[in-house]
Amino acid sequence: MVPESYRWIEKNADEEVVRELVRQTGFPEEFARLLAARGVKSAREADDFLNPVPERMHDPFMMKGMRAAAERVAKALTGGEKICIYGDYDVDGITATSILYLFMREYIRKRRGKEDTADLLSYYLPDRMTEGYGMNPEAVRQIASRGTKLIVTVDTGITAVREAELAGRLGLDLVITDHHECLETLPRAAALVDARQKGETYPFPYLAGCGVAFKLVQALSSLLDWQEDILKYLELAAVGTVADIVSLTGENRIIVSEGFRRMRDPQIMGLRKLLASAGYDFKRKLTSGFIGFSAAPRLNAGGRMGDASRGVVLFTTDDEKLAESIAGELDQENTRRKETEQDILDQVIRQIEEDPAKRESRFIIAAGKEWHSGVVGIVSSRIKDLYYRPNIIFSIKEDGTAVGSARSIPGFDIFKALCSCQDLFIKFGGHAAAAGMSLEADKLPLLEKRLNEYAADHMEGGLLIPRLETELDLDVSDVTTDLVKLIGKMEPFGMGMPQPLVRVHGILDEIRAVGADGKTLRMRIEGRGAAPGRRYPARITAVAFRRSQLADYYTGGMAVMAAGSLSIDSYQGHEYPQIIAQDLHLDLDERLRDIMFYFSLRRVDPSYERYCLTKESLEPSVCASSYRMLREISGRQGSPGRGHISLEDYTGARGEKGEEALYRLLQSLCVFEELGLAGLECSGPYLSFELVPGKKALLADSAWYRRFFA
Repeated sequence: MVPESYRWIEKNADEEVVRELVRQTGFPEEFARLLAARGVKSAREADDFLNPVPERMHDPFMMKGMRAAAERVAKALTGGEKICIYGDYDVDGITATSILYLFMREYIRKRRGKEDTADLLSYYLPDRMTEGYGMNPEAVRQIASRGTKLIVTVDTGITAVREAELAGRLGLDLVITDHHECLETLPRAAALVDARQKGETYPFPYLAGCGVAFKLVQALSSLLDWQEDILKYLELAAVGTVADIVSLTGENRIIVSEGFRRMRDPQIMGLRKLLASAGYDFKRKLTSGFIGFSAAPRLNAGGRMGDASRGVVLFTTDDEKLAESIAGELDQENTRRKETEQDILDQVIRQIEEDPAKRESRFIIAAGKEWHSGVVGIVSSRIKDLYYRPNIIFSIKEDGTAVGSARSIPGFDIFKALCSCQDLFIKFGGHAAAAGMSLEADKLPLLEKRLNEYAADHMEGGLLIPRLETELDLDVSDVTTDLVKLIGKMEPFGMGMPQPLVRVHGILDEIRAVGADGKTLRMRIEGRGAAPGRRYPARITAVAFRRSQLADYYTGGMAVMAAGSLSIDSYQGHEYPQIIAQDLHLDLDERLRDIMFYFSLRRVDPSYERYCLTKESLEPSVCASSYRMLREISGRQGSPGRGHISLEDYTGARGEKGEEALYRLLQSLCVFEELGLAGLECSGPYLSFELVPGKKALLADSAWYRRFFA
């Protein structure tokens, strides 16, 4: 069976804004429509959006607590106090630690000499396996024993209430810089910087930890009258920002855009080695996809499979051979990480599939003994993608504790969900999309119960259906290389600033599975009219990864819509536009798509109203004629009581009247299924049915029927 994978939503732009943008900028309407859909309303805003330069960053002192933080750190730097940077073991934490360490080291070297740097400046990253996320008391004691006077946290610390009290008792000052969600009680510190705390007025609250660290560097450079280039640290901030999957809007857009521009020729030698080991061609434009799927996983592998501090050494060493060696190690460990990840993923899938209650639950929890703690977060992301559910994957340790990593779906704040269960945790932290926690393993059943109860109260069924939000509706002949290149000016793409998705309408000319594993679908879609300046229809190639099963359901000649992102393919020196398709639908009118989507995904959400938005009369005579029609269809197909309807053939043969008749038939089928008169299954462009012999029922017993005849 091939169910429709996504709910397609069309994002409509304000038509008046589109017309005004076309007038002011001279951009073609299609591109102006994309800009308008992203909130751009004028030529000036378009310039700001398409040219995100560092000069447009906000004053760091606008952030609550930043002045106190910068003043305390500046005092330590000028006074020769021992400073320790306390980071985290993920990419965000590694890059944030490196940014602050590089700046402080350069300052100390210029003011005091190279020999004092090692004595005055250090960093600490907890071990993912033995210490877990966040500050921990033993680490604080260890740092204090070295004569440290100031701890500066990056990408952590906002929930470290007990650790902050311990630091105070040990005579340590604490400056906390973080970006995670705050609890009701904040830690006591000399300064606390987190744009998510109450009373914050900073214009952009979505910085990653490395972004906050860079803002602290900005503030310090101002207080210390530092004249050296600090924008070079945006190379690292861009990596951490993309890897942490924060919104690539506002200031993050500037950080990533400028960082990518500089990474074409990185000043940070270790970053160059990392990019090279990941296969980056320094002649090509850098993308968020390359960082997120190639470079960042290698850096993350250091903390997942071993010592995360190697990432900081990589970015801060002056030894080229050492940097090459570490980059090679991380590459090997990334390969080992993939193997471990697949093994745990297979076990989690078996747990889910063998437990129907878990499979149908709104919040999935899975646990295994001694699963690699460094990998469960990636597995959680994979499970979220496969089942489209918020979930937590736990590793149960020998001491009886369970250490977990959580990922959520858009629209469901997992941090708030965890807050409803905070009495169960030893510690936890995170934000709306991801979190980490630990608790006693025997409390896992209670946690699963309470989180599913919370989800039942706070999660509408519609959230459990993945959505594709398209921003342009195009015929094949509308897709040109010029349009694709204009869309490229909107980069960088990422969380909160996705690559624009379009709907391309046309006639399916060819469809086949390709690739070494046969899992990629390659299609040729032909326009419905002649291309501009040509006597033959335009054509476009569509490529759909891991969707080869659709070739069994769609055939040449069908009117289809492909939803996906546009790109440019090169062949023998020529450039051609293509679409990287995420989904394929028959080109039906909206109400038919709504009702077909209901048939595909009704197991997720039984709410009839949600997917059948148009109310049409459903006379008893219509139901009777529909039932007779089903019997006739099954008889013609040689299987009395069973058959299938090809929606494309049905509508294509009857035109507009056919779509109206099909809509009424599908409404009738909703009634028949509810009354137990028929079983239904949707597979791509086909609807299969089976009538239940001898079954009788009253139409009035159907809630669907009563919806029209109350």
